[in-house]
Amino acid sequence: MKKLFILKRTILTLLIILGCSSAAAKDISIYVATDLHVMSPDLIINKGSAWDDYISSSHKLEDYSVGLFQNMIDTVLSQMPDIVMIPGDISKDGEKLSHEYVTRELSRLTDAGIKVYVVPGNHDIGNIENAQYFDGSKRYKAENITSEEFAEMYASFGYEGSVRDENSLSYVAEPFEGLVIIGIDSHSRKIGKKTLNWICEQSTKAREEDKQVIAMMHHPIMEHFNGQVDMKSDAIIKDDENIRSRFMDAGIHSVFTGHFHTTDVAMAYNENHTDSIYDITTGSKISYPMHHRWVTLSEDLSRMDINTFVTEAIDGHPEVIDVAKERIEKNINAKLENKGLSFMSSVACQATFLHCEGNENEANGVNLIDSIPFVAFVLYPEAWDDMNSLLDDFSSYGENNQNRTNDLRLTIKLKEVEIEVPASISEIAVEKKNEHLYNLMGQRVEEKTHGIVIQGRKKILKKNP
Repeated sequence: MKKLFILKRTILTLLIILGCSSAAAKDISIYVATDLHVMSPDLIINKGSAWDDYISSSHKLEDYSVGLFQNMIDTVLSQMPDIVMIPGDISKDGEKLSHEYVTRELSRLTDAGIKVYVVPGNHDIGNIENAQYFDGSKRYKAENITSEEFAEMYASFGYEGSVRDENSLSYVAEPFEGLVIIGIDSHSRKIGKKTLNWICEQSTKAREEDKQVIAMMHHPIMEHFNGQVDMKSDAIIKDDENIRSRFMDAGIHSVFTGHFHTTDVAMAYNENHTDSIYDITTGSKISYPMHHRWVTLSEDLSRMDINTFVTEAIDGHPEVIDVAKERIEKNINAKLENKGLSFMSSVACQATFLHCEGNENEANGVNLIDSIPFVAFVLYPEAWDDMNSLLDDFSSYGENNQNRTNDLRLTIKLKEVEIEVPASISEIAVEKKNEHLYNLMGQRVEEKTHGIVIQGRKKILKKNP
């Protein structure tokens, strides 16, 4: 009897050990949503003309923000990803009440064992004018929070137990062995010199320890189409070219961003095309079409799969996606009318919707160019390249760095995996090595070429010997 008991206990112990090993050795799932702009219900004292006027002029869904946020929380709890990442603009306009509401709800995720990481956006910190109470026909100032208060309030969502930068709200966390997340503070649309050095030092250290690094920050690190900064001067981070270069040198090759309220993936190269970096920006949770992303990191951290999903309805509001689209259309029409450009309204709305949805080229967006009145190109000669870049989904259109990346479904190879080739199949390896090489323009190149080339229908990176 005693032997039977010992045997059962041994088997149980082995099952527990095997079960724990299986749980640790698996793909890592990440839910990404950004620009939540959650507004605490307590900011509306009494509904009236003040609130009605505010909403009628907004292109966002602040009046649906709580419902959309609760939908996000419920989705995450039902799917149970390993990690949630939120790259900024968490609150409507930095109201303390809104941050308190958000942190209470995010605690439901951490209580369920999900690791949550946030960084601030330009709507989260400081004396923001639109942080207001609405009381009938009146508005009055609501309390904002400081950087120090942000770190305290979001301690459980990245700031506690991580390595902190002393000059900003940036931090480094390692949620799983071998995976490093760098949360970068860009709420002021800049990264200070000391902070940039710190970020690069942290990433370099992680890469030297053979760890995989992904980053998130609020502002994109590159233009996603020609003329983006001309359209919106604060569309991307300041000093973007230098930051991209420093990031690549430090081993950061994937950055999750927000801010522009559109879903797009852009890629940039270094000067001699031997390295590249992805900017994976996700649309706002309160703007059409309310995208979020599901990211899967392979067990060996060598591959990242990105898929994108739409929030089509929320409890009690099946109309929410139609309202989101109507508000953008109304906002565009009003702006163009004020500039005397009403003749551009129809094509501008269609182009905006395509860009918000992503993969404009798959929807034949470039055909819209034929609908643009000729006078537009007379008034704005650069519009030809800008519209081709936007509607055919090309970054750096017409330049040496021109490229197109799938905005919604993408697999990124994160690092090489060393595989020993048995001697018995060495001839096959030699044959593969001798396949012709082609550059990204489809031209055949020599074996000694360095940079990104195509071999056997695969994109590979050739480095200088």
